[in-house]
Amino acid sequence: MVDALVRMRFIVPQLWIGLDVLGARFSLTWGEWSVEIRLPETAEEFSELPDAYSSQYLPSLTQAGPVFAEPDRDVRTAALVLFEVTVETVTNFPFPKPADLSEDLRQVVEADLRAGMDVAQEVAGLFVRHLRAAAPHQTWLGLSAHKPRQYGIAQIEYRDSGERMFGLGPTQSVTMRSSRIRVDLDDVAAIVSEVRAHEEPPITDSLIADAWHLDDAETANDQDRALLVAAIAAEVRTKQVIRDRVSAEKKALADLVLSRRSNLPELLDEVLLATIGVSLRKADADLYGRVKALSEQRNAIVHRGRRNPRLKQPQMPTQAVSSLFEWLDGLPDTSA
Repeated sequence: MVDALVRMRFIVPQLWIGLDVLGARFSLTWGEWSVEIRLPETAEEFSELPDAYSSQYLPSLTQAGPVFAEPDRDVRTAALVLFEVTVETVTNFPFPKPADLSEDLRQVVEADLRAGMDVAQEVAGLFVRHLRAAAPHQTWLGLSAHKPRQYGIAQIEYRDSGERMFGLGPTQSVTMRSSRIRVDLDDVAAIVSEVRAHEEPPITDSLIADAWHLDDAETANDQDRALLVAAIAAEVRTKQVIRDRVSAEKKALADLVLSRRSNLPELLDEVLLATIGVSLRKADADLYGRVKALSEQRNAIVHRGRRNPRLKQPQMPTQAVSSLFEWLDGLPDTSA
């Protein structure tokens, strides 16, 4: 076995830091791994890229600003762009480094590198989530669920000499989507009609669009916030449909009940049945179960700060709410 070090660099969108942070090193234990978080001391410390590498060069640090002067503050502020995480490990890769890399050796060293990269990504992600939470006024940092992106080549190297054994660039992926999501001429014409009338989009449509954005792994990838926003959209739309479609003689009763009830499964079962004569639980048990699971986890996040792993996990919560919207739109109008 050979002592090795996995070295991985990450991008943050210009976190403002004091000059006392420059060059800081922090050691920690992550399970069985010894890990170090390293912040740059100079503007180029972590910026080097291999020759002919296609990624855009980034500085490790840049100047923050503009910063206005305050009598009780030191205005000297830098912007952190890159930081590094190293993970100590061991490998069966031979020393000295062989001139030719056989397929068997490549599999060994790549597996060891990927294991260290997993640890580095977990540590970097938690580190950045704490940075964002500690600096909420740095609004450009994005959502707390945004994972820091890899910069350059992640490598596994001999711990003593620093010689690279093997390296991997950022994972490349392509997402294919259905053409059904496009906006056609009829859609645009209908939108322009709303614009002419100075009409805003329905709040529930905007909320579910936000939920889809938060749920998308290529945009926000914030599953908990997506669930919360989707649950809000479902509750608002359900109450809206009940108020719009309940008969005149039941309107006062509906207003009273809706002012006191906000539990989504109850709204879609007992309340809908009493006001409009339809129950989602009876009409579509599968969709009702998916919405109920979403509501339960929404309550867990709101009341406990995290999902409850003992409860059923909602299956595609944003899709479930979109399907709920379609079902609600098809309900009978008893208001006439």
